[in-house]
Amino acid sequence: MDLRSGLPYFLIRNGLPYLYPSLRTDLTCDALVVGAGITGALCAHACSAAGARVVVIDKRAIATGSTSASTALLQYEIDTPMNELADTVGLEAAVDSYRLCAEAVQQLIQLAQKLGVDVRARESLQFASRRGHVDGLLAEHELRTRHGFAVDYLDNAAVKRMFGFDRPAALLCRPAAEIDPYAFTHALFQDVLKRGGQVFERTAMERFTREGDTFVIHLQGGFTIRAKHLVIATGYESQALLPEPVMNLNSTYAVASERIERDFFWHQDCFIWETDRPYLYLRTTPDRRIIIGGLDEPFRDPERRDKLLERKAEELAECFSELFPQLPFRVEYAWCGTFGSTKDGLPYIDRDERTGAWFVLGMGGNGITFSQVGANIVRDAVMGRPSSAPGLFTFKR
Repeated sequence: MDLRSGLPYFLIRNGLPYLYPSLRTDLTCDALVVGAGITGALCAHACSAAGARVVVIDKRAIATGSTSASTALLQYEIDTPMNELADTVGLEAAVDSYRLCAEAVQQLIQLAQKLGVDVRARESLQFASRRGHVDGLLAEHELRTRHGFAVDYLDNAAVKRMFGFDRPAALLCRPAAEIDPYAFTHALFQDVLKRGGQVFERTAMERFTREGDTFVIHLQGGFTIRAKHLVIATGYESQALLPEPVMNLNSTYAVASERIERDFFWHQDCFIWETDRPYLYLRTTPDRRIIIGGLDEPFRDPERRDKLLERKAEELAECFSELFPQLPFRVEYAWCGTFGSTKDGLPYIDRDERTGAWFVLGMGGNGITFSQVGANIVRDAVMGRPSSAPGLFTFKR
């Protein structure tokens, strides 16, 4: 199934920076990662850096699925506000989930800097879409502040002064960052290769079995990989390997503007998103473009999703002009993709009891942040260490 279509900005900007072979022999390893998007890259890199022998396979070209369509908002905020999440999973689990995400953002910034990838620390602004949402922002501000998160409450006057648009209130949060997810994925895999790992594209898994403590992964073409650990990082396509549905699928849309010759667009060029569901979100790029995305719809099939792209692109441009009428915005790239969301906004990062395989399903608006959390959990499991997040993201929650 096509995971995205259109002209994703980051894929166009980078092209194919590296070539990876397909696998044409049998292999053995400590950990096999299936899926070579940003989630698989982070998992493979964490395990490789810890000393494991890692192999990565993907049926597509590297990072050309959902990762190339990602707008890469690195933020600690989960789609479900902390005060609502506490009602679902309990206060301690909600706070721990947010704290793990905040730590993951800092880890992603440090990792990207180490690999020479352009990453820029930002703040994240979430504004109240309507007056009825102000009380929710006040409650969220109080709870996060009480638990030590860096978050400021802005009233209507402050929003107008700092951003120029008229919204009832907002939260300004740290840490956050913007990054090129496609370039970051390739940089991670290049470092995996330097550490002795192996990365293969156009290499599809047909099925896997167990022989004692060893996974035997059967590939198209008749080759096999024997691994001590199996990590499934194939996004919503992972659902086919699970006994019950764990996610809802949605279609999302994004556009990137032509270059705009300005030193800055709004307060510190921070991320902007809103309290409505589905929500709009905005970010900038290093070459002075603006990306706006959203207008999500329940996913039915790729054909229906793709037919809406032109109309959705026009609507997104109109939404931007409503917020910032003084900024010129002409669409240069438009694309759409499919993503998964969960009942509580948290990811699923767990070992399947039936097969023993690990699943890292970093879904929702901050999927890359969840993927870093998942990479830490998987690394700990592969290296036999205590988990950094015991029980938080299990299938049984």
